[in-house]
Amino acid sequence: MHQLFGKVRALVAGGALALAGAVAAWAASPGLDNWHADPEEQFMLDVNIRQLRLGDGVRAYSTPEGTCVVLGDMLTTLDLPVTVDLKARTASGWAFKESNRLELNIPAGTAHFGGKAERLDPTAVRETPDGWCVDSAFLGRWLGIGIKPMTAGSLIVLESEAKLPVELAREREQRAARIKPAAMPFDKLPRVKLPYRMWRAPALDFIVSAGVTYRASTGMRVDRQASVLAAGEIAKMSYDATLNTDGKGRPQSLRVRAYRSDPDGELLGPLQATHFAVGDVQGLASRLLPGTNGRGFEVTNRPLFNPVAFDRTRFEGELPPGWDAELYRNGELLSFAKSDGSGRYKFEDVQLIYGDNRFEVLLYGPQGQVRTRVETLNVGQAQVPAGKTWYWAGVSQPGRELAGKIIGRNEASSGAPPGSEPDFRRPDLQATVQVEHGLDQRTSVGALAAVLLADGEKLTFVEGSIRRSVGPALVEAAVARDNHGGMAARAQAIAKFGAINVNVDALLANDFVIGGKREAHYRDVRVGVSAPFKLGHQPLIAQADMRLIDRGIDDKALTTTGRLSTNINGFNLTTMVNWQKKLGSNVPPQKDQLDLTLIGTGRVKDVRLRGEAMWEISPYNRFRRAELSAYWSASDKADWEGAVGYDAVGKRGIARISHIHRFNSVAAAASIEGGTDGSFAAGFNLNFSLDSGSRGLHFTSQKLAASGSVEARVYRDLNDNGVRDADEPFEEGAMITTGLSASEQVTDKQGRVRVGGLQPYQPVAVGIDASSLSDPSLTPRKALQLVVPRPGVATKLDIGLVGAGDVEAVIVRQDGRGIEGLDIELLNDKGDVVATARSDYDGFILFERVGYGHYSLRVAQASAQAAGVDTAINATIDLSPDKTVARLGTLRVFKTGQIADASSSTAPALR
Repeated sequence: MHQLFGKVRALVAGGALALAGAVAAWAASPGLDNWHADPEEQFMLDVNIRQLRLGDGVRAYSTPEGTCVVLGDMLTTLDLPVTVDLKARTASGWAFKESNRLELNIPAGTAHFGGKAERLDPTAVRETPDGWCVDSAFLGRWLGIGIKPMTAGSLIVLESEAKLPVELAREREQRAARIKPAAMPFDKLPRVKLPYRMWRAPALDFIVSAGVTYRASTGMRVDRQASVLAAGEIAKMSYDATLNTDGKGRPQSLRVRAYRSDPDGELLGPLQATHFAVGDVQGLASRLLPGTNGRGFEVTNRPLFNPVAFDRTRFEGELPPGWDAELYRNGELLSFAKSDGSGRYKFEDVQLIYGDNRFEVLLYGPQGQVRTRVETLNVGQAQVPAGKTWYWAGVSQPGRELAGKIIGRNEASSGAPPGSEPDFRRPDLQATVQVEHGLDQRTSVGALAAVLLADGEKLTFVEGSIRRSVGPALVEAAVARDNHGGMAARAQAIAKFGAINVNVDALLANDFVIGGKREAHYRDVRVGVSAPFKLGHQPLIAQADMRLIDRGIDDKALTTTGRLSTNINGFNLTTMVNWQKKLGSNVPPQKDQLDLTLIGTGRVKDVRLRGEAMWEISPYNRFRRAELSAYWSASDKADWEGAVGYDAVGKRGIARISHIHRFNSVAAAASIEGGTDGSFAAGFNLNFSLDSGSRGLHFTSQKLAASGSVEARVYRDLNDNGVRDADEPFEEGAMITTGLSASEQVTDKQGRVRVGGLQPYQPVAVGIDASSLSDPSLTPRKALQLVVPRPGVATKLDIGLVGAGDVEAVIVRQDGRGIEGLDIELLNDKGDVVATARSDYDGFILFERVGYGHYSLRVAQASAQAAGVDTAINATIDLSPDKTVARLGTLRVFKTGQIADASSSTAPALR
């Protein structure tokens, strides 16, 4: 009997458990109230957050409990990495940040979100033909935001204290679209003048470092270095000065220069110079005369950003201690340089290709700074214009600094022994004049005259040249003669045949000074070829250079360099092979030199990687060195850097880690390094600038002396007179745009913000990001203003905000059909184009944030030709505080007598 009752209890318990499970499953199943989705009752709702519309809308249904939205549509709109498995009836992923995990399991009846868990309400998720439809209240709680459906207004309003990633991305897209007009012709923009003054206090860039190093062989050593760059104005001229110290803090080099630069070429009256300088200047570089820094003066009318030396060029600039530089040509990694104590980087003998050469020099600082120098050189088209004359003239003492004696540097000449040949590698004085004249669009002639003094002897030579474009090639020939009867001739050619680039250079000389040394017999021939190709689906660029130098039977050398470059998943990889072989008598015998180098840069998610490895194959078959560094930005203010390396010759491995933090006033870095030989090093680095702007003397982490800057002041121009009056308020929180980028900081309570890092003497259009304004009814009266920055000097400009409204219209044909893709221009009362809008599929156009005033419309010329319509539109517009929206209704455009071939126009095709 006891066993019978036990079995009965077991059956009852099992039945109760089964019933409870069935109830739980029934409760967890969607459709508890027998609700079914009816496609006829479906809503399409726009998704808005603050002033932005996100995505293309989401589908929604009304349920007994409220509104549910189709989950797939919402995930797409918010760009959330959440995966829904309809078969398993589960969903997993995260919302807005990885810590906010989201897990839904309908069979188990559970919901996990943001570290929380709850039973899944049976009405939270409903299955529809469109996928899961999730109740808006539950979805908002799971995602951590507010979701408010407004079906009557076909709208869903999202609420979030912090801006969502998709919102920030959309703002960036809109900002990029708004600042595209910066590419419009600069001559149509109002220009902000920056007059020179008798005195402007300099902006100062400081780099200060100190460290301690221990090695068993040398013991403990303390180093301290500093680099200071000053830039300002004196006597209505720009000046800059660079001071570098050695490891003991003693002055090592001091370069000082005063100069004026003008891209428009309006300097020195009839000379129409674009640049002149006195102090430590860069000498003229040519095939016979290598350019070297030295004290002196120079003047030229050449374009500031077109220093082409036929098929070769060079890059040189400031490289403070702890910095390194990378050189790219058309995205191809060519080389990188590390700070060697000289305070400068040099990329010598950089080859050009026919056509466009876009060079980028990227400088990386120890506190995570990134400076970019971009220069575009066009070989073949960048000739001296027909009828124009370019000149360069200068006198200098190469290798000597203006203030060399002040800091105790040895300024003596090289001092050749008595009776020996004078050494012109470092002359006591050098004077050079070069003139080039364009005969026509393809032909130019030139003359170069130089005088060099060294060890009491004078050397003078004159060279004449002719340059001609022939099809896809540029050729140059020149002949030179010196005052001792020596002769030299050279020929150069650079061409592009399809995708293959070819460079040829030959220099022949008898009894002529080459490289500072008189050569009785000298032959130098170089041939370079580069071409892209594919290995499977992988694109590569191959380049080979061969150079033969012949100084006679006893001195011949052949140098060959091969380079193979590619980009794999964002990694720039380059392999270089260098081979040097002695020819001729080769006495005493010298073995060939052959080495292999691999360099690469790239990113893995947020980590920037760079590596280098070198093998010496001949005369010693050995691995020489390797280094790999990684740079990771932990936040907007803090970075980490790590590096490991090995020197096989010294049999020493190293590991280094650095932490970088950027404050508003200073950027600081601390690092430690250890070696396998027991060595140890630790140090810190400070990087800051001293600004003497309108806010008084203060420190900032922006680089001000090495680049140009803009100091903008934004205010509300209540009376629209273009001048800030005393009672007009400043605008706080506004973001400034400069060219194709936006400022990292916003305006303060006085409406001011400073944007640094602008390329000197390159025109840039400065505007305002209208989406950053707190009042959507405001707009700048001047959408863009043109600024030409100068190093170390802030260009000040005011941006007045005025009331704004919107203009709406529908553009239709004569038969009433809307026209899509038609560009419509909005003109002010002066006839200037202030905005352009493109018609939608139904002909609708919208101009937003248009300043109050009187306007008219017309069809853009290119669109009118493509559509075969007249440019005239019969409409006038008046916007004022009393009428902030102008709804023009239907506007007709009429056909012209002749329809242009739309296929020949660059305007968008009409549908």
